[in-house]
Amino acid sequence: MRTLQLLLIVPFTATFATAQIPGFQGNLGGTVGISVPTGEFADTWGKNMFTFGGQFAVPMGLLPLQGGFAFDYSVMGRSVSTVPVSDPALTASEGSLAVRAKVLSYHPLLRLSPLKGKVRPYVDGMIGLRQFTTLSTVSVDGLENSLSRERNANDFAFSTGWAAGLMVGLGGIGYIEARVERFNSGNATYVDPNSIAVDAAGNVGFNTLNSNTDAVNVLLGIGLRF
Repeated sequence: MRTLQLLLIVPFTATFATAQIPGFQGNLGGTVGISVPTGEFADTWGKNMFTFGGQFAVPMGLLPLQGGFAFDYSVMGRSVSTVPVSDPALTASEGSLAVRAKVLSYHPLLRLSPLKGKVRPYVDGMIGLRQFTTLSTVSVDGLENSLSRERNANDFAFSTGWAAGLMVGLGGIGYIEARVERFNSGNATYVDPNSIAVDAAGNVGFNTLNSNTDAVNVLLGIGLRF
């Protein structure tokens, strides 16, 4: 763990003013795929999640190393119900209550990308946080913004991981990629979306689960080199 932290922290303290070898460009891209729980997370939660996100990386000096950031947004589940609305400023008496349970992942990364051609394999080391949060939003037809928004539950887990990917160039600066991410994450408390219930008055009830939050993400993406 300490070795991985050093690998990620030390390069970020180095200057970006060093001359760079042509061909080791940075990149910015988006990905979409599935997140598969593993270990205790699979035993306790055990459902694959739709996920999307993105990564960016920039060259770091003379070596084929890049520093950057990876973000993922995974959907655990949602519930939508019709609830009464008692705002005197509105003509509507009902609204839509959406309860969404999701996972947000934030990981600074260090990337080894040694090749400069059209096909570029790479490996990332990552360290960061995964956020398990559930939001309730009430919306009413005719209103541009939500009538109300409440965070029902929120927890964080420390997370380390790695990713391996393959970029294939498209035209001058575009690329497509396949990417696999493996996260080893700590324990978190999160809402069980299957337990979400809304009563006639619009009150939200649910059960929570607790486990480690390890997962493997299988992703496809597209992006730009710069």
